[in-house]
Amino acid sequence: MNDADFLAQCMRYQDGVLSTEETSMLECAMRADPAKRRLFAETQCHAMALHDRFRQEAFHSGADFNSPMEQRRSTGIGRPIAAMAAGLVIGLFCASIVWAIALPKATTERLFSLLNGNFDESHIASGFPREFGLWSGDEAAIANGRLCFNRPGSDSSDPGARAISCDVFQLVDLRPLRHTLSQTGDSVLELGANVCDARPYNTNPSVTFFCQLYLFQGDSAALHERWPQCIANTLASGSAQVTTLGNESATWRSITAKCLVSADADFAVVQISARPNLRPAKLEGLFADDVKLSLKTQPALPVRTILR
Repeated sequence: MNDADFLAQCMRYQDGVLSTEETSMLECAMRADPAKRRLFAETQCHAMALHDRFRQEAFHSGADFNSPMEQRRSTGIGRPIAAMAAGLVIGLFCASIVWAIALPKATTERLFSLLNGNFDESHIASGFPREFGLWSGDEAAIANGRLCFNRPGSDSSDPGARAISCDVFQLVDLRPLRHTLSQTGDSVLELGANVCDARPYNTNPSVTFFCQLYLFQGDSAALHERWPQCIANTLASGSAQVTTLGNESATWRSITAKCLVSADADFAVVQISARPNLRPAKLEGLFADDVKLSLKTQPALPVRTILR
């Protein structure tokens, strides 16, 4: 299979129209040729970037995502990306591997404005944060240099709402990065965290840890009055999660959320959460640590045109 045919098959894979036999042929080609593995990774990564840009433009233009046409377009773009992330191409790629292959020459700039990511300080403020660089949220504590989730809480904008998860937030000022974001290429913001379920193995209910990232334009001062309703106004967002049922060895697991970021973004909301999947439930033995926010910039991926 030459490069032109292979790229055409990659595009058909993104559209979700490959047969089982064609998918097997695509897998075999990637197993045999490292260059084709890289080409596949580039096309998938570029598709994700375009999808996020379309989403940003839709929010700017006030598009109605409830219309049947928009639903069909959204489904058509999202289905192959979700399939890739789920490992449809068996044994070769998952989302994290694709990013690692597609961004080998990316430069990384750590955001030092994410304060106390290792939870060395002892204070977690109550409610949604109102200033940059402060961990704040539901009932949580810091012990032995790690965040302990204690109790789910309702949102500050709706205190009477049902509390389903224990959420901790931090506001991050992105404006000092404008000089980096304005350069040619794609910039990806990554939020990573280590989480641990130290309960005995096979303990019910299961618990889902979330690592979420939301980018906004404008003033952050009044965001606490509209959270979480204002999530609909995000420029971009990213989310990662893992579900656990206890862990006899109390080992830590890493999760990473990613989103494309542009120079229009003024600030980000970082959110780390633990949610019991049966309520009401007491939270105990649930921890987070080593929360990091980083910016990765890479040259714009090439767009290849095939004439047949």
